[in-house]
Amino acid sequence: MSRKALFVGATASGAAAVALVAGWLLFLRDRAEPVAVGDVVTSFREETETAPSGPSPVPAGVYVYDTAGFERTDALTGVTHRYPRRSTITVTADPCGARLRWDVLRGRSTTWTFCVRAGGWWLASQDERHTFFGRTERTTYVCENTPLRPAGDPVGARWPVACGTGTAEERGRASVVGRERLRVGGRLVATVHVRKVTSFTGAIRGETTHDLWLARETGVPVRLVMVSRTTNDSAVGDVHYEEEVSLQLLTLVPRR
Repeated sequence: MSRKALFVGATASGAAAVALVAGWLLFLRDRAEPVAVGDVVTSFREETETAPSGPSPVPAGVYVYDTAGFERTDALTGVTHRYPRRSTITVTADPCGARLRWDVLRGRSTTWTFCVRAGGWWLASQDERHTFFGRTERTTYVCENTPLRPAGDPVGARWPVACGTGTAEERGRASVVGRERLRVGGRLVATVHVRKVTSFTGAIRGETTHDLWLARETGVPVRLVMVSRTTNDSAVGDVHYEEEVSLQLLTLVPRR
């Protein structure tokens, strides 16, 4: 074979290798785009116009929070998403109470649905969405007999938490830690501090701690601190995930 043929063959092989690497890097491309507050407000208006519902026990609208935190996974090449300085919680009515949806990144959200009964607020479900490398994973926990906030906010009250996905179970305890006054936009707001500490078994394993400070008068989340470390089953083995986030409400007046 001539040197020219060898050169052409080597060049073609090199180009194929470069194309393969480029394709692999493109496949592994990960984007973490913040959700604009204006976009969330627009979605809220469209939702309330097209699917109007009854009143919510928490004043409906889009609440804006000072935000700090991250989420991280070791899947594939591993990646960390740093959260933006602002995120939102959208409150809308639900047939049995209200839905609170936290949006921080496109593809990263958590929606809590709770029911209002004589004994207080009860957590019905928690829907989580995480997006890494262009793939969104949705996990919905359905809860049974799990209060979120007992009537009267009795300090020291404790109760069991029982939620599940069908392939994983979440079990633990929640409690009313205390009643605290937090500053929001220059004014002090009376809040109840609720803590939920749980562990997971099954397809999801690990622990999570949620601390929520709810305005006693309206139920609006004033502050949230969430820490989660889990291991999930996958086709390529165990995948580890961790998240730490702190939210602080900027104003009690929601955007609509």
